[in-house]
Amino acid sequence: DLNHRNEPAAVHATRDRAGLVIDAKGANGKVAGPVYGLDITVTAPNRMFVRGRGLDAELGGSLRLQGTTADIVPSGAFDLVRGRLDILGKRFTLDQGSLRLEGRFIPYVRLGASTKTNDVTATILVEGPATEPEIHFVSVPELPEEEVLSQLLFGRSLTTISPLQAAQLASAVATLAGRGGAGVIERLRNSFGLDDLDITTQEDGSASLKAGKYLARNLYSEVIVESSGTSEINLNLDLTPNITLKGRATSEGKSGIGIYLEKDY
Repeated sequence: DLNHRNEPAAVHATRDRAGLVIDAKGANGKVAGPVYGLDITVTAPNRMFVRGRGLDAELGGSLRLQGTTADIVPSGAFDLVRGRLDILGKRFTLDQGSLRLEGRFIPYVRLGASTKTNDVTATILVEGPATEPEIHFVSVPELPEEEVLSQLLFGRSLTTISPLQAAQLASAVATLAGRGGAGVIERLRNSFGLDDLDITTQEDGSASLKAGKYLARNLYSEVIVESSGTSEINLNLDLTPNITLKGRATSEGKSGIGIYLEKDY
């Protein structure tokens, strides 16, 4: 029996979630007031990020909102721009990825990374609703998922790995299942306001730091610093959805520029 006057939007939303808003709906449970038709297209060619469970992916695409203000029907797709999957110290570059909305606001995600070891092409697939994605391991020729994961991480058959490697394998599965928290890299990326932050280690033990950020809607900057002290800066300018101008300069005085044409068929 309270009359809320000048109620803040956040407070109203909280009451609505708790089922305490009875003045905004009619007897049939539908939103009272006029209903308007919708046909809105939202374009986001980049900076749609999917992160967590070892994933760090950027996607781009467009979204169309149809229906009415009382019943919004979203549809659209966002495809992979760049991305990687980190698991147990291994780095896999994503080679396929999409995020699709088909009638509801919970997108369907499909991301994949493949590698070839010992004549086995193994693929990690993250697929399903964004709220509950599932992890699958597939291979050519076809092998059990545990065997595929062992080949991916250790390049060896499951029957030949050590007890320590078996424990590491279980840890990797737990990470992909979502039982791990945010890592140090993710916390640093958020603290510095970057769009990408990555640390890689080469086989010879050398390391490099990579930081990336969008300077404008279509201008992406990336700085790479090696442990040897050398550095490199890259600039990507999207002239059109299919044409990108790339420039590079290093601390050693080297530079380069190129035009890249990319087309999906």
